[in-house]
Amino acid sequence: MERMSLLEVERLNVKYRTEQGVRHVLRDVSFTVEKGEIAGIVGESGSGKTTAMLAVMGLLGQDASVGCEKLALDGKRPVPGQSAAMVFQDSLSCLNPSVRIGRQIAETVKIRRKCSRSEAEQRAEELLDMVGISDPHRRMRQYPSELSGGMRQRVVIAIALACEPDLIIADEPTTALDAAVQSQILLLLKRIVKETGTSLLLVSHDLGVTAALCKTVYVLHEGTVVESGNAEEIFYAPRHGYTRALLTRAGKIHQKSAEAHGKEPVQEEERRAEGEPLVRAERITKEYGAGEGLCGLSLEIAQGETLALVGESGSGKTTFAKILSGVMEADGGALFYRGECLNRNLRKSGTGRKIQMVFQDPYSALNPCLTVGEALLEAARGPRRTETESRVEEMLEMVGMSGGDARRYPADFSGGQRQRIGIARALITEPELLICDEAAASLDAEAKEQILALLEEIKERRKISCLFISHDIGLVRRISDRVAVIYGGYVVETGRTKEICSDPWHPYTKQLLEAVLEPDPLRASKIRAVPLRESGGKDTGCPFAGRCGYALDCCRRENPETYVFGDREIACFLYSEKHSGKRADGYRMMSQI
Repeated sequence: MERMSLLEVERLNVKYRTEQGVRHVLRDVSFTVEKGEIAGIVGESGSGKTTAMLAVMGLLGQDASVGCEKLALDGKRPVPGQSAAMVFQDSLSCLNPSVRIGRQIAETVKIRRKCSRSEAEQRAEELLDMVGISDPHRRMRQYPSELSGGMRQRVVIAIALACEPDLIIADEPTTALDAAVQSQILLLLKRIVKETGTSLLLVSHDLGVTAALCKTVYVLHEGTVVESGNAEEIFYAPRHGYTRALLTRAGKIHQKSAEAHGKEPVQEEERRAEGEPLVRAERITKEYGAGEGLCGLSLEIAQGETLALVGESGSGKTTFAKILSGVMEADGGALFYRGECLNRNLRKSGTGRKIQMVFQDPYSALNPCLTVGEALLEAARGPRRTETESRVEEMLEMVGMSGGDARRYPADFSGGQRQRIGIARALITEPELLICDEAAASLDAEAKEQILALLEEIKERRKISCLFISHDIGLVRRISDRVAVIYGGYVVETGRTKEICSDPWHPYTKQLLEAVLEPDPLRASKIRAVPLRESGGKDTGCPFAGRCGYALDCCRRENPETYVFGDREIACFLYSEKHSGKRADGYRMMSQI
């Protein structure tokens, strides 16, 4: 069968004029995308992936000098919004927060088809249905803030489809999404290519995502394509040293040393023996208009441990982090810190400074108008400025930066470096609890490895506790002592990390683990659809009952209580004698799924 090239890029060069001189970002980059094909470009942050895509779309700024021997889409220059459309990583920044999503899609349809408003709205509704958004008529009237991250990404894909393009460029489209939502988006992209004949160019640092989707892969390193070929060649028989290093790092992220696992049970027993946990949450509730939030969340964080909180988008992870850090007030329940109820008065007394947060996007968390030193000084609020300035340098050096970096601005640093600065800002108040909310989600494998190693070093040196919020099971395996799995605002399972990840007891935990993509084309290509939780669910019954293949009749009528078996706590009727049958004396509970 003859291959027909849709996009042809030959010897693409991009230079930037800076105060320090001319900086070469891309050097002789060449790649093609065939008609109806999914091709991928992989590489670490700063390799030039996004720059190459923006150059193809003609969206680089005036400071960029672009040269290319050939740049053609079906023989012509690519036209953004017509022959080519782009889907970006941050769906929220791509959508107008003050305009309903139906209007945003319809406006694109109207411009592309030159049709009436009613025809455009009808097509917009069809597109929402095509990308898998249920009840599209109601969703048309909602604003972006009313949708989860996965649903917003579907809306952005719908807008791209409204352009009726020959090529869709997807730039890290699933990086900030959990495994369940990620599987839905990847299967959606596959289906769109198959049903519409549109070609897809995927840009990603996630090798699992690339393996799941792409037929052809280009490896970009420091602005140069160092290796290319079909996915099997790249993943199973890489020729270039950089490609082999990428694959090695991807595997390393999802491992935790045997030595650390060997020590884990002892450490856990020691922590439990100390008595009162550092943090205890009892039936915390927080309701939102869409029926989402927290529905009675209870958990404990022991002194010196790292507890991972995992779950899909909209499950309540970040809501709990905001309540714990004092950014948001709970509607009900109680939160205790060292045995004292953590109310507003206690936070004002200084206890609140003992709980600090590191956010997912370090750039938006830092004021771009303040130098790094000024940002840390603002967080420290020390009694004497000279002492505090010395403290700033000490904190920067602790996280692997230099004291001189205090005089530079956030824009001068890479994503991984900015995350180090965010950690330094959190540590300068000498906290006892560090909350990391998706702190490594948007970083490539090398930067993730550096941040995880840094957090492990800080935890060991400072003996602080950590609440590690993540949708990435690989990161959770690597860094946490215990895991709490949250679904629909409830904690459905907790236990030691090694045991939870190797032997899940709750059906939802098992589903999360099965949705993780490995950098292996044969395994990743078999990705299965994971049903997603709809907002505004029932008030009675287990919140997971509608998605559970093990559901009993009682699951739809009652909410399960939490059953305790040693270090494992699980909210599921499969572990209840009342609903699943009497057990023999001395029976040792094991997974029922």
